Amino acid sequence: MSKNAKTLNKTRETTWKILLRRLGETAAALFGMATLWLIAYVVVGNELLVPALSDCLNQLGGLLIDGEFWMGFLHTLGRVFLAFTLSFVSAAFFAVIAYTVPWFGRILSPMLSALRSLPVLAVLLIILVISGAGVAPVIVAFLSLFPMLYAGFLAALCQVDKDLIKMSRVYNVPLKRRILSLYLPSAAPYAMRESAAALAFSLKLVVSAEVLASTYKSLGGLMQDARLFLEMPTLFALVSITFFVGLILETAGNILAEFVERRVK
Repeated sequence: MSKNAKTLNKTRETTWKILLRRLGETAAALFGMATLWLIAYVVVGNELLVPALSDCLNQLGGLLIDGEFWMGFLHTLGRVFLAFTLSFVSAAFFAVIAYTVPWFGRILSPMLSALRSLPVLAVLLIILVISGAGVAPVIVAFLSLFPMLYAGFLAALCQVDKDLIKMSRVYNVPLKRRILSLYLPSAAPYAMRESAAALAFSLKLVVSAEVLASTYKSLGGLMQDARLFLEMPTLFALVSITFFVGLILETAGNILAEFVERRVK
């Protein structure tokens, strides 16, 4: 067997180990949530506050065959990926500029600190006056995700070995080769982990904004309707779906991050 074939087989085995470990962690998290739910149900003893797990599972099954639910789910997922993509591209762009032009980073830093301290509810109310309830969750998520991703990307770039950078300049290594062989292998794993956390966080941000804005055709809008009509099993089922999807997104992102990390080593 050739050396390349052995490396490929080893990479596949490692990927499967990572996947199995992550699936085990996800299953443990779901089991823990179900256990806490049952304990809360017994302790509270009021189905208007904490419905039975069996009722929620029945509602969950009903939601999965409901076209209105899937329409709202897909709209929410679209907003999540749109907000994440805009934040990812913008953060990467400005992080590279701040890394190469330090004075620009110093100017940008207080602006990002101000963005982090913005109250989400107040910002959402202002944005709702300017834009519609379908656009506002994307803007709110972007305002929260952009500073987080920017800080992560800039920290990843700053971790690149300074001595290697100096050596590449001394020996006039082409910029393209420096980017592909030095910057990306050093910064990519850390940046991918930050992105995985941000992707799951974007789902929470978008759904929360949808609830506050009563966005039509969305998971948040369906939650708001269930709350208004006191349909607690439906509300808990929708929250469970959001939790499960967020867990999937973060798990997939972490698997990809570990795969990239092992590939560049």
